Amino acid sequence: LNKLFVMDGSKRSSHSNAFMFGFGSNKRIVLFDTLLEQVHDDEILAILGHELGHWKLGHTLSNFVVTQLYFGAAFYCFALCFSSHDLYRAFGFEGGSERPIPTMIALLLFFQTLWAPIDKILNFVLTIFSRVNEFAADRFSVDLGMSRKLQTGLCKIHLENLGAMCPDRLYSVYHYSHPPLVERLGAMMELDRKSK
Repeated sequence: LNKLFVMDGSKRSSHSNAFMFGFGSNKRIVLFDTLLEQVHDDEILAILGHELGHWKLGHTLSNFVVTQLYFGAAFYCFALCFSSHDLYRAFGFEGGSERPIPTMIALLLFFQTLWAPIDKILNFVLTIFSRVNEFAADRFSVDLGMSRKLQTGLCKIHLENLGAMCPDRLYSVYHYSHPPLVERLGAMMELDRKSK
């Protein structure tokens, strides 16, 4: 970890958060100033434990690799479709080798039609991957002995950010990159019970 930053987020909203970014020798953790006002010092330490879990477990690097693979696959598929004049004619564009379709139109057609269904599936997989990482970072903080403080800190953040306390399970699995608070608290309480 190279630096710890405080972001002046209170000028834009009362939303509070903490996140980690960077890899190699440039790892940094950012805390919103609103977070520092909403939780106690020991809860901040537990939240830092969660963020350090992302670092220790390699989540930042793995997210970077997965993102690069995602974009690589998208543009590889686009390259396969780029010269398909039949595809453009199917959407009402007349063009040929003498009059090629502009790249911007080709990109829009590809990403809004052909890639869209694949994107839905891949985004679901990425959401599941993100949720698994969040549970693992929570577990890291719990293993540091900060379970109670992480739980109370997350509750305060959730209340201040007006998060949905108990969203529909299927909706949250598909749309939420972080597990709902109730699921996270339940997982931490289960880890506490197993450790006793």
